[in-house]
Amino acid sequence: MSLGKLAKFSRLCCSCGVTRQFHTNSNPLLFYTTPNLSAEPMKRRKKVDLSKVIQSTQLKIRKMEREMRKREEKFGRTLKPVEEITGNIAIRRNRDKLRREFEPLAVEEIERRALLVKEWGHYKNQQYHTEYKALQKAINAQTKALNELRMESEELYQKAKQIHEGDIVYQFNGPTETPPPDDFDSPDGQYIDTTRKW
Repeated sequence: MSLGKLAKFSRLCCSCGVTRQFHTNSNPLLFYTTPNLSAEPMKRRKKVDLSKVIQSTQLKIRKMEREMRKREEKFGRTLKPVEEITGNIAIRRNRDKLRREFEPLAVEEIERRALLVKEWGHYKNQQYHTEYKALQKAINAQTKALNELRMESEELYQKAKQIHEGDIVYQFNGPTETPPPDDFDSPDGQYIDTTRKW
């Protein structure tokens, strides 16, 4: 700014008996400017009604449930495949902490368990032999009775040999699913993958 312009502005200043001084800053004669406030005024916050918020969340939940029901009716209740299940992430993170480390068994404990298995084997063997003897005894008694009946009357013997349909109810339809034979060559062909993408 030139000195001539400063002289024109000098009448704006209050003369209070103070000598005039020249300042070398950008705003001479203590003219301070403020940055223009071009921002928008702050908007008033709307008062939120809690009952309306709860009502809107309930409506959203109902809408989601309706969509899920429609999807179930359309596709059926199909479960996610096991390969695509991620599982609980917290358990996977703490897998090392949750794993139990078993201490090696003592020699006495190993021997005790081996003896227990042997005793169990002896017990089951004796049980099988007693059942087998009882069955053989019943069969021998039956054959002896049939032979004596045959000596008495052939007609009664033939009637006794017949199977009574009412005593034993047995139905057999055959296997529904059988494993494929080992020497079966499956034909090559195209197939459509119907696995759903999750």
